[in-house]
Amino acid sequence: MNVFDLEAAFPMATYIFAKGAREQYEKLSNMYNHTNKLYDHLGDYLTFDTKAVSVEEFFGDLSSFLTLFLEAVKENNKRREMEEKMKRAKIAKEKAEREKLERQHKKKKLIDINKEGDETGVMDSLLEALQSGAALRDHRKRSPKTNDNRQVALEKSRSRHHGRMVPV
Repeated sequence: MNVFDLEAAFPMATYIFAKGAREQYEKLSNMYNHTNKLYDHLGDYLTFDTKAVSVEEFFGDLSSFLTLFLEAVKENNKRREMEEKMKRAKIAKEKAEREKLERQHKKKKLIDINKEGDETGVMDSLLEALQSGAALRDHRKRSPKTNDNRQVALEKSRSRHHGRMVPV
C-alpha cells in the first residue's frame, strides 16, 4: 500500500467514525433527558425537591429503606411464629393439666367409694377404670438394673447355644 492511499482513506474513516459517534451521543442525550423527566415526575409524586436531592442519593436511600423494611418483615414473622408456638405450648400445657386433674378426680372418686364401703357403683367404676386404662397402669417406681444383674443375664444367654455347652 502506498502512502497516498492511506492519506485518501483517512478522511473517509474519520467521517464514518464521527457519524456513528454523533448518533450514539444523540441516543444517550435523549435517554438522559427522558430519565431526568422521569426523576422530576417521581420527585413530584413523592414530594421531594429533585434539585436538592441527587439521583444517587435518592436511590441509595431507597435501597437502604428496602433492606431495613425486609429485615423488619422477617423479624415480625419470627415474632409471630414464636407467639403462635408459645400459644400452642400453653394450650397443650393447660390440656395436660386438665387431664391430670380429671384423672386425680376419678382416682379420688374411686378411693372415696371404697372407703365408704358402699358396694353400689363399684362395678361401674371398675369398668370405667379398665376402659380408660387407669387400672392397668403400674405406678410403682422400678429400680434401675445394676451392672451385676446385666452381667449375670448376659452370661446366662451366652451359655445356651442350641443345646451345646459353650465355655464362657
